[in-house]
Amino acid sequence: MTVDIELRNISKSFGSKKVIDNLSLDIASGSFTTLLGPSGCGKTTLLRMIAGLETPDDGEIYLGGRCVFSSEKPLNIPPEKRGLGFVFQDFALWPHMKVKDNVAFALRAQRRTENLDRKVKDALHAVQLDEYAERYPSELSGGQQQRVSFARAIAMEPECILFDEPLSALDAMLREEMRGELKALVSDRGITSVFVTHDQSEAMSMSDMIAVMNSGIIEQYDTPENIYKKPATAFSARFIGSSNWIDGTSMFRPESARLKRENDTELEFRAIVSESEFLGSSYRILLRHDDEKWTAEAPERIKPGTEMPVFIDKSLIIKIGN
Repeated sequence: MTVDIELRNISKSFGSKKVIDNLSLDIASGSFTTLLGPSGCGKTTLLRMIAGLETPDDGEIYLGGRCVFSSEKPLNIPPEKRGLGFVFQDFALWPHMKVKDNVAFALRAQRRTENLDRKVKDALHAVQLDEYAERYPSELSGGQQQRVSFARAIAMEPECILFDEPLSALDAMLREEMRGELKALVSDRGITSVFVTHDQSEAMSMSDMIAVMNSGIIEQYDTPENIYKKPATAFSARFIGSSNWIDGTSMFRPESARLKRENDTELEFRAIVSESEFLGSSYRILLRHDDEKWTAEAPERIKPGTEMPVFIDKSLIIKIGN
């Protein structure tokens, strides 16, 4: 069984600083939803309020139609009774416990010991750590320790798992590998997942839906494809992918730029090359157009200082409302 999540008019301040400002959000049951934004935008605070680790100042939170927080009633169900799993950035493993005991810890704490060994074995098998049950965390690599934290979460058989930047402590290659494993792990079980990150590539590659957050509000809540192709605000356009701005309300993505005219519907702009970066199969060309910095792709290196035309099909220019 999985749950949907409803946030209604949630606000939260720390002292005089408002971190979440009258925010509402619906997360579908069984979906993988990412809260994406820069540091300090409120995404981790929002996640912790869903978990019950922080208390909103105002609003309501529903899990599967059940109200777990209401500032009006008042009602505040504690974290251990919300039926949620939580995976932390720092793994949070007990160093003196073996892997199997770390996985079983929360189950024992809640006295859910029926079929305990089977649940632990199944969870370790799911993350490919069957042979590591008797080891201690210090005997594992960073990626293996993160798998233990995943196993601990799924052993609880939660209706929803909350992920607080769980891959940020890993190196780049391992982080990319673990993205696919984590997504498959929850998708195969149909578990509702809420994932916090500031890494747009993680969000774009893993998510069914993304909530782009900025200063305590949601700038856009949509699929990765729509956020990239149809950004609702200037912030979304600038934060997701690279954006080349023609003026304050018009932009295009770098892959839309052509260095040679291909048809009569293209607009021509003049730009000056500032640098060429070798990507392997092509070059990323850094350009200056008026006061804006643009990027485009080229088959060969172009000398800095070269003035050149850039052609954009009118249909590929994105108009931004805000």
